[in-house]
Amino acid sequence: MKNRFRLLLILFVLVGFKTFAQQDPQYSHYMFNGFVFNPALAGSKESLSALGLFRTQYVGVDGGPQTQTISAHMPIPNINSGVGLHILNDKIGAGNTNLTFMASYAYKYQLASGTLSGGLAVGFIQRTLDGTKLVSGDPGDPVIPTGTLNAVKLDVNLGAFYNTELYYVGLSATHLNRAYMGFDGTKAGEYRNVIHTNLVAGYNWNISPSLDVKPSVLIKYSKALSFDLNAMAFINQKFWGGLSYRLNDAIIGIVGLNITPQIKFSYAYDYTLSNLNVASTGSHEAILGYDVIFKKKIKTDVIIKTPRFL
Repeated sequence: MKNRFRLLLILFVLVGFKTFAQQDPQYSHYMFNGFVFNPALAGSKESLSALGLFRTQYVGVDGGPQTQTISAHMPIPNINSGVGLHILNDKIGAGNTNLTFMASYAYKYQLASGTLSGGLAVGFIQRTLDGTKLVSGDPGDPVIPTGTLNAVKLDVNLGAFYNTELYYVGLSATHLNRAYMGFDGTKAGEYRNVIHTNLVAGYNWNISPSLDVKPSVLIKYSKALSFDLNAMAFINQKFWGGLSYRLNDAIIGIVGLNITPQIKFSYAYDYTLSNLNVASTGSHEAILGYDVIFKKKIKTDVIIKTPRFL
């Protein structure tokens, strides 16, 4: 059974990308990790915010996707802006890896009772295809490389985000330049990136001084429509737990806590609903975040005259 799924994943890497193009990673913690797919969130906190995410998808399926992201962003209050960086390592199937480096800039504008931000991210994707990890029923197939292939391509993302104390809504698009992700001199695994559009929205429902409920939704489109629905409960802004539903894919449980005012940890388990559940025991995702809180400067250059110094 595992060999069958491995073959399907290899076919997906070598052939499926031509039809569907690159599929961005799934994120069960999209409500914490939004900066990675929406650059308008750069500087959205009054702190230097760093976050690491580690995801293993479809455990039990040989060659199941594995994703790691590291991100950091901070505000620049003097110019109403924010900047950030993120690195994404996405292993898809056997031998195919995308390593992404992106730098982001966002400009913030006070609008009505909230803040409207527009952001741009520019960077590159390094794609690697290791032919030694691919298995073919036809030895010597010229489509399958005998060694490792590498390609580096430009990547561009764009986003907007509006946030108030009660609700937020964001719209972003990744891979706007639709880079050709093939390798020079070969047709192995060639494809062109497809624009991925993400619409996210959430609401903060303050039930009591110690309990907040925050429902949210992430709608994704890239030649096919999908969505995640989530409801999270926060207790004393220290502990949280919630449930999500991802269309035709998974039911997700999330638990986490603020270890200190600066450090948070959260874990998500995806129970697979698709046909892959005959081989997969689900997916695991964990995040670790750290915020460096900036102290507001107190003006000390104000001269107050007193009778003694007149």
